[in-house]
Amino acid sequence: MSNEQRFLRFYAILVTVVLAAMALGATMRPGENLRVRELTVEHINVVDTTGRVRVEIAGSFPPRRGALAGLLFVNNDGGEAGGLVYEGTKVSGRVSAGATLTMDQYNEDQVLALHYDQDGEQRVSGLSVIDRPTHMGPELAELYRVLDPMPEGPAFDSVKKVLMARVPLSQRAARRVFVGRDPAGAATVELKDRAGVARLRLAVDSLGMASISFLDSTGRIVRKVVQ
Repeated sequence: MSNEQRFLRFYAILVTVVLAAMALGATMRPGENLRVRELTVEHINVVDTTGRVRVEIAGSFPPRRGALAGLLFVNNDGGEAGGLVYEGTKVSGRVSAGATLTMDQYNEDQVLALHYDQDGEQRVSGLSVIDRPTHMGPELAELYRVLDPMPEGPAFDSVKKVLMARVPLSQRAARRVFVGRDPAGAATVELKDRAGVARLRLAVDSLGMASISFLDSTGRIVRKVVQ
């Protein structure tokens, strides 16, 4: 097929699509909503009255979140504000799955997360509160700039390790609160300091034994009260 024939075929298809869209619009009265029984798409951008994207609905979010599907929330300035994403596979009888509902700090990452993660028989589910700096420093900004477009993998992990080493402690995130089920099957409330070290842990283990543990700045238990 010659280039001219290819162009004519493409032009014919384009004109057909445009005419079909115009015909559909002509059959709708002003103010009438389009209603369809079933719609198959890969990605939907929900916009506000000014045309700004406020919600993304997708079957995947490449490059870094290619395995995840769900919703991403966008704030008024175009920055990500959280989302609801999930994934799950079973290979050779081993389950790898997760689902997360997050709320992001402005111009930062998540500060509140309701999450479930499973790797084989190991399962964690609960609510986490994450502490992040009020203002992003240049080192942390550089980390996000470089890592955001990268897909996850060995190269991503290697670059992240190098860049994270340059980020001051005051700029790093720390999970301060966790309420949920830990990998050992215990119902747990864990409180951490700004460095991310657990200082107080309330737990009821899988056998029903209750305990309260007090820890020092290194994470070592200095006192434990058992039921």
